[in-house]
Amino acid sequence: MDRDALHPNNRTWRSSPPTWFLLCLISLFPVLDSPGWAFTLLTPQNGEQYTSGARIPVRVDIGEVGGITAVQYFWYGEQEDMLEELVEKKRALTATAASNPPFGGMIRIPRQAIGNYRLLAVAVQGGAQQEKESWAIFDEVIIHIKPKAPLREIDFQTMKPLRFGRAGTARVYEQVDFLGKIFPLPVIGRFADGVTRPIRMHATGTVYVSSDESVVTVHKDGLLRLVGNGHAVITVKNGDIQASLDVYVEVNDQPNEPPVPDPGPNQVVYAGDRVVLNALGSYDPEGSSLTYHWSQVRGSKIPLLDPFSPKASFLAPYVVDERLFRFKLRVTDVQGADSFPTFVDVIVQP
Repeated sequence: MDRDALHPNNRTWRSSPPTWFLLCLISLFPVLDSPGWAFTLLTPQNGEQYTSGARIPVRVDIGEVGGITAVQYFWYGEQEDMLEELVEKKRALTATAASNPPFGGMIRIPRQAIGNYRLLAVAVQGGAQQEKESWAIFDEVIIHIKPKAPLREIDFQTMKPLRFGRAGTARVYEQVDFLGKIFPLPVIGRFADGVTRPIRMHATGTVYVSSDESVVTVHKDGLLRLVGNGHAVITVKNGDIQASLDVYVEVNDQPNEPPVPDPGPNQVVYAGDRVVLNALGSYDPEGSSLTYHWSQVRGSKIPLLDPFSPKASFLAPYVVDERLFRFKLRVTDVQGADSFPTFVDVIVQP
């Protein structure tokens, strides 16, 4: 049939639509009873700012999605890996139709939270829909969390000074023999409300300076990379408060350039497609082989196959609206040099 015949301005239409058109409309109604047609987290909204430990309202619009028995809400750090064993610890609320408002309520922001956090709302379906594990009915927002109490002190949860390789008298980290290794700096802040909070991430307001970048460099999110042997002082500042940490490196001084990660381009796929995350574009400047580590940091949790191979994959879930899934890639060469994390987005369309 000619597509133009469907247009309401077509002059072949008379005072009422033809019977075949009405039958087509009627045939669409069963589709409206299946998952689809929006599931939206209305409150809070993306980019809003809240206070650590505050109780805030959460509210969703389930749209025309049928069979929902509950909505579960989870807190995650913005780049936090979605490990299966942590799911229960991350859940802040389970709301049902009997909740006020329906499928919503009040949740508490973790007292230790600071910086950017992800609030994930996931629908739970009952009845026949419960068997459809390939559905991913969710929405999420990123909000910024700031303590009401001022920061009083910056400290490091490690031995001081921090020593790597033969310079180390105690194994705070595993023995390090080569340059290029990356370690997250365990930076904490002690606040006037008596709560100690992790402030390593850039989104918490923390900035870093290395006194000698030929010895160590520091990524904006507090990832320390060993570059050469020697001594450097890491200065950490957050607002008007600062602290310093002496770092000594004495390892095999054989040059070792860090590997370069490549998670491939962002992808737009459709529900039911097999999605391949391809890191074969990653390389080591010295030509050595690499190990790979994929993890998921956005979207509802999905089964990711072969996360320690260059090609991880998953089956794109069925979604009620366009949804974003984000994955993090890190690669390591045979000598132990790490890449900084890099990210790739997969947008799944219904």
